[in-house]
Amino acid sequence: MPKNTKIVLPNTERVIEGFRETGYSFEASIADIIDNSIGPGRAENVSVTAGLDPAGVVVVQVADDGVGMNLDGLENAMRYGSERQHTQNSLSKYGLGLKTASTQFCRRLVVVSRPLDAEATYAAAWDLDTVAESGQWLLEHDVADESETEELEDALQELFTLTGLRPASGTLVIWEKVDRLLKTRVGQEPKNPRLAMKRSEANLRDHLRMVFQRFIDSGDRRARNVNIYLNGEKLQPWDPFAEGRGSDLVKEKTFTFDVPDGSQHTALLRAFILPRKDEVEDLQGWQEARVSLDRQGIYLYRENRLIEGPSWLGTGVAETHINNLRVELSFDAQLDPVFGVGIKKSGVHIDDALIDQLTDMLIHLRREANKRSRAGNAKAAASGTIGSRPTEVTLGRLKGKLTIPSISTSPDGTVVMVNKTGDVPIIAPDGQPSGIINVTVDDEFASMNVVRRESLKDGVLWDMSLSTNNILQVELNAGHDWYQKAYLPVASNSTIVQAIEFLFYALAQAELDATNAESQETFEEIRIDVSRNLRKLVKDLPYPVLPEEE
Repeated sequence: MPKNTKIVLPNTERVIEGFRETGYSFEASIADIIDNSIGPGRAENVSVTAGLDPAGVVVVQVADDGVGMNLDGLENAMRYGSERQHTQNSLSKYGLGLKTASTQFCRRLVVVSRPLDAEATYAAAWDLDTVAESGQWLLEHDVADESETEELEDALQELFTLTGLRPASGTLVIWEKVDRLLKTRVGQEPKNPRLAMKRSEANLRDHLRMVFQRFIDSGDRRARNVNIYLNGEKLQPWDPFAEGRGSDLVKEKTFTFDVPDGSQHTALLRAFILPRKDEVEDLQGWQEARVSLDRQGIYLYRENRLIEGPSWLGTGVAETHINNLRVELSFDAQLDPVFGVGIKKSGVHIDDALIDQLTDMLIHLRREANKRSRAGNAKAAASGTIGSRPTEVTLGRLKGKLTIPSISTSPDGTVVMVNKTGDVPIIAPDGQPSGIINVTVDDEFASMNVVRRESLKDGVLWDMSLSTNNILQVELNAGHDWYQKAYLPVASNSTIVQAIEFLFYALAQAELDATNAESQETFEEIRIDVSRNLRKLVKDLPYPVLPEEE
C-alpha cells in the first residue's frame, strides 16, 4: 500500500536567510555575477564598481553590455534554481550564483536590464526584509521606475566612456543594504572603513585577473575575449604559469572519462616549474609571477574559468621548496560529476581514483621542483646569503636583552605568545593556527631572525611569522620595489644592511609585543599603507645593476 504524502512548504525566511551562509568571499561573489554576464549575457564588456560613496555607504554594482533580459528573462534569472542553460558548456551551474553570491553580503538585490530592440527597461529585486515580513517569496518585478532606469543609463554611459562603443542593451546588478562586506574576521565593524574597502578592492582585482585570465587576455584563444573593468581600470590578465617568461613545461597529460550519456570527455593537465630569481633577466616579469608558498599548487579550470586553487587538492601539502611548481588542470562542464563542482563552483570534491592518479604523478614533479629549488639555495649559501650573516650573529647575542614577546608551548601542542597584552593564542591543540600571526611550514630558515621572502601577502614590505623552531621572525619582501631599489644597492655594505634589518626587526617585535586579536587588524592596515606609500615614493628610482648582471 502506498503511504500518504503531504506537501510541506519550507519556512521562507529561514531558507532565504540560510542562503546567506554559503561561505562566499567577496571576490568569489563578484566572479559569479560576472559569469552571468559572460555566459547567458554574452557581454563583451563588464564594469565593476566597488567602493564607498561620500556618506560612507558601500556601493557595489556590476554592469555589462550583454543581450539584456525582458521581464520573463528577469524572472528566470532571479528565480532560486533558474532554468538550465541551453548550452552544457555554460559558466553557470545550478542557477543559484547570482542570488546566493549577492545576498551573502547585501539584503536587497536589484537587477535592471534592457534587452536588444526593446524600448522599455525592466527591473526585478529580492528584498530579504520584505520576504521575512511577508513569509512569501515576493519578487519585485516590473518595468523599471525612473530611478532604476537612470542607474542603468549611467552604467551604460560609463561603459561607453570606457570602451568607445555605445551599448544597445545591457544589464546592471546592484547591491543595496550591504551589511556584511566590511566586517572583520570576528564580525565587528572595521576601524577604518575606507581602508578596509581599499583592501577588498585590491583583493578583488587580484582575484579577477587570475580567475578570468583566459577571457581578458586578448592573445589567449581558449576563451572568447571579454574586457573587465574595476572602478574604471581595465584589468590585465595574470598568468600563474608565466608562459613565455622562462617557465618550464615539465609534464603534459590528458585524462579521458566516460560520462553518463555514454560520451567521453577529457581533462588536460600541464605542470610548470617556474624559474628561480637567479635564473631570470626580466626581474619585473619574475616579480609579477609572484613565486610564493600561497601560489604553488594545482589551478583547476572549468570552461576556461579558474574555479579552485591554487591548492594541492589533497594530493600533498604546501612546502617551501616547491614554491616554483604550478599545475594546470582544465576540464569542461560535462565532467562536473568527476570534479564534484558545487554551488559556488569551488570547494570541489574530486573523484578518489583521479586523486590517486594525480598524487602518484605529482610525486615526481614535486621531487624535481624540490631539487631545482635546493640547487638555488645551495648557490645562495655559497655566496653567503644564507647562514651566519652578521645580522643573525648580533641578534643571537643581544636579543635576550630586548623587550620582545616570548613563546610558550604546552604538552598538548598549544602555542601561546606572551606579550604586553597577555597570552595570545598562536596554535590550538588541534594544530590549527589562530591566524593572529603567520606560522611557517617546513622552512629551512626556521632558525633565522630575519628572513627574506620572494613575496608577502598583500604586497607588504615586511611581516612577522613564527618559525617551526618557535622563533618570532621578521620577513622582508624581496619582491617589493623599496627592497629592490633602496635595499639592494647597499647590499654589499654590511653595516648599512645590519642597520636596516635591525630597524625592521625592532618594528616587528614592537608590534608583536602589542598584538592581540583586537589590534591585529590595525597593525596590518599600517603595514599595508606604509608599504603602498613606499612603493609610490620609489617609483622613479632606477632598479640597481647588481654585480652579477654587469
